[in-house]
Amino acid sequence: MASTALFCGDIAFDVALRVPRHPVPDEKTHAYEHLLSAGGVAANSAVACARQGVRTSLLAVVGDDVLGTYAVDLLAKRGVDVTGVTAIPGATAVSVCTLAEDGEKHLVYTSSVSQYPPVERLRDVDLRGVDWVHTSCLHPETAAVLAERARATGTPLSIDLEPAALGEGLPALAAALHGAEVVFLNEQTVARVGDVRAFAARHDLKAVVCTRGERGAVLTAGARETVVVPPPAGRMVDTTGAGDCLAGVYIARVLSGRDPREALRAAVVSATHACGHLGAQGGYPDRETTDALLGAVPSSP
Repeated sequence: MASTALFCGDIAFDVALRVPRHPVPDEKTHAYEHLLSAGGVAANSAVACARQGVRTSLLAVVGDDVLGTYAVDLLAKRGVDVTGVTAIPGATAVSVCTLAEDGEKHLVYTSSVSQYPPVERLRDVDLRGVDWVHTSCLHPETAAVLAERARATGTPLSIDLEPAALGEGLPALAAALHGAEVVFLNEQTVARVGDVRAFAARHDLKAVVCTRGERGAVLTAGARETVVVPPPAGRMVDTTGAGDCLAGVYIARVLSGRDPREALRAAVVSATHACGHLGAQGGYPDRETTDALLGAVPSSP
């Protein structure tokens, strides 16, 4: 029977612009390449998981505007079940990213109604037939409700813990984090969290994945630490959504029966591949491409 992953969190309307250089104040710069797409931490990871052949659904809200409609339609075309996405009064989040030739990136994000579903949606969420739940913690108290539903049903839970979720401090996240299957941290979050093993023990986490940009990622599970270095890559075009890709592919591979270390190898090569494309989701590889990428690099020890 095919596995099903449920992603819960944010959706955004993404605008990516490649420019010769970033403008100085009051200067206009023309973009020579641009991309309009769906985005958001949860939405990106859902697409990455679906591209790996896992049945994937998204629980989220968008604003009742044309941007929300565009984003949801695009997510459906990319293989995500969007029947759990509803439109509510308000604006969909917009993310604008400009990338200069030297690799410097500027990112502006608007707050909106599409950052996280309301708590009422999560109290009654039906997890029958769901084999994995993944969420961001942008709204810690609401995420804790989903986490409790997952624990009650014995459904593995993973969390993408971004720096933005730490505004109220780690104690506010304890109810959401407790007992999670895996928590994904980027380098900024690791700097705030401190000792990763102590963090994992404090919250009874089975594993922690720390992403390290061009240096790959580290899987910490108990006393064991596995470092996965990315393969040699071509020109890095856009790193937006690379961590989301890594999380989605990791989940898909674990659900497909892979050892977490093997899953992380697949996730790292997939995220590296995605960085060679403008925007986030458009560069996410399918399962066959990931397998080919894995076959071209030696196994990690």
